Amino acid sequence: MKLILPPAVATPAALQEQARLNALASYQVLDTPTEETFDRLTRLSKRIFNVSMTTVTFLDGHRQWFKSQQGLSVCETDREVAFCDIAIRQPDALIVPDATADPRFADNPLVTGDPKIRFYAGMQLRSPDGHAIGTVCVMDTKPRSFSRDDEAILAELSGLAIDLLELRRLAQLSNPVRRSRDQNRVLKAGRLVFNGGKSSLRCTVNSLSRDGAVVNVTSTAGLPERVALLIDADATSRLCDVAARSDQHLELAFES
Repeated sequence: MKLILPPAVATPAALQEQARLNALASYQVLDTPTEETFDRLTRLSKRIFNVSMTTVTFLDGHRQWFKSQQGLSVCETDREVAFCDIAIRQPDALIVPDATADPRFADNPLVTGDPKIRFYAGMQLRSPDGHAIGTVCVMDTKPRSFSRDDEAILAELSGLAIDLLELRRLAQLSNPVRRSRDQNRVLKAGRLVFNGGKSSLRCTVNSLSRDGAVVNVTSTAGLPERVALLIDADATSRLCDVAARSDQHLELAFES
């Protein structure tokens, strides 16, 4: 099937999302090992609210990734089904007393299947320049209420998480080797288009050059050997051959 190169459009929403990803990238926190400071925060959240699940979550171009989690068996999920993807778009906390009674979430696979979320409360992690890079969230397998005082406590925990991130960033900025090594990295939201333009898949672009790109996806299963990569924030669209792949990782070579 012939693959037609679709256009990438730098819409205001795409530019805003790129600014959010730039703020997230500045913390260099994605895919880092667990840290006791963040684990202490999720353990405290779990105890304060007496819930079964808590996370410190960051969202890149295609997934939500848990820097710390309590009560879950995974470290990331597809952004398409993430409650936190909606939470970061809210001005205040997102409170879902009963997901089965909320039309936004009733058919969500995280509700109908494991971990069977019923209650969710998520407060944005906002960088000093106001970008929502993630959330501190608490969840349970049974419906429950959440008071104004509870929201205020969750906001305090979110503030503590940002304080930890800022301290972590300051430590990294004092490391010239780390700073130099990371100058070639990018963090961009992209889309892979295939099947003659009929199918698309969110991706995160982690490396970009004139010859190709390295992207991550939730799964490479079913992806063909030839795709189009669209990066809307840059108004970039390129036809690509898959040069290498693993379960969640693609190395793409741009066609000339």
